[in-house]
Amino acid sequence: MNIKTHLIVIALLVLAAACGGGDKGGENGNVLEVKAKLAEKRKTFEKLRADIAKLEKKLEKLDPSYAKQKLEAKTTLVTTLSVSKEPFTRFVEVRGKVTSDKNVILNAQTQGLVTYIAVQEGQFVGAGQSLVAQENSVLASSLQEVKTQLQLATALFERQDKLWKQKIGTEIQYLQAKNNKESLERKIQTIQTQMALSSITAPFSGVVDEIFVKKGQNVGPMNQILRLVALDQVQVQADVSEAYLGKINKGDQVKIKFPSLGIEKVAAIKTIGQIINPDNRTFRVELQLANPNRVLKPDLQAVLELKDFTKKEALVIPTNLIQRDKAGDFVYVLGKEDGKATAKKVLIKTGGNFKNRTLVESGLKGDEMLIEQGFKDVTSGGLVKVSNNDQPKGTKTDSTDKKVVKVKN
Repeated sequence: MNIKTHLIVIALLVLAAACGGGDKGGENGNVLEVKAKLAEKRKTFEKLRADIAKLEKKLEKLDPSYAKQKLEAKTTLVTTLSVSKEPFTRFVEVRGKVTSDKNVILNAQTQGLVTYIAVQEGQFVGAGQSLVAQENSVLASSLQEVKTQLQLATALFERQDKLWKQKIGTEIQYLQAKNNKESLERKIQTIQTQMALSSITAPFSGVVDEIFVKKGQNVGPMNQILRLVALDQVQVQADVSEAYLGKINKGDQVKIKFPSLGIEKVAAIKTIGQIINPDNRTFRVELQLANPNRVLKPDLQAVLELKDFTKKEALVIPTNLIQRDKAGDFVYVLGKEDGKATAKKVLIKTGGNFKNRTLVESGLKGDEMLIEQGFKDVTSGGLVKVSNNDQPKGTKTDSTDKKVVKVKN
């Protein structure tokens, strides 16, 4: 049995004696006797521990392999990550929705029965196409009557005009004939305008989304007739906190995610609202998107990533490697002491962070090797062993590197 084994056996015996039986005084309620025995055993244990430490030092001198094993037992296995400068961009995420400026409900403009519905829901129609017609027989009769009157008035005017050119008749007769003819012409225009109101036409090309009336139904002014939607171009609107005023500008590129569809697009900010909403202290931003497949629908939820801060050359490290104590934020980097690799604690000052990447404003120079795996197991000055040797010094992880679908508007 070697010295190391002897030491372990002695320690186990002492612990067994301290915690085991022979404590009849405790069972009989003799608390003072138990405390005295416990103090004695602790004193013995401390003496044994001091003896063990002396014997270990002696053994280290006599047996170099034991010293090596002890050193390795105190060494923590770690991996490292190089610290370098890279572009850093911080974004703020806000929720918005899809809108369309060509999403309208067409209303009736006059009183009358619906006599004809020329379209169906889901049908594509062109601008100016007739959609719904209302009964206008009274106006049609009035129009025909006025046209007959106009024929007579025109004939009388032409005759009176010839006579007037021959200096026959009076000027008042000529003017009365002319006025009568022109008055009837204006009346026809008025009736035709009124008749046009009984026909609902498409103000733009789009899809008939919903029809609210049926044939034979009597409708009046402002009654809803149908909804017409055009989705080739849509807008995305979002409310942004006033804290970002001046940081977000017209023309900024924005990544837009549509969680329900699992797609992403990029577009520029088209409009920035000029008014702060007093209820939630926000201002409105609007972007325009091409939507050739019409997959984006009004009121679809969108998540916008708005650029808040950017720096071309910045020291950026993984956020999860940053620890905190009373002195502040710190990380462990690879150091060297007496030719051996050690963990070195470095206090840092952090700036912004985005998606597990944090900007370091001070504390690091940019040439350090950051302790990555095992960073929670090391102590300042503690020995470490680096297991990764293939980590290039200049490796960069660009915090702005994102795969998105770019859309030309």
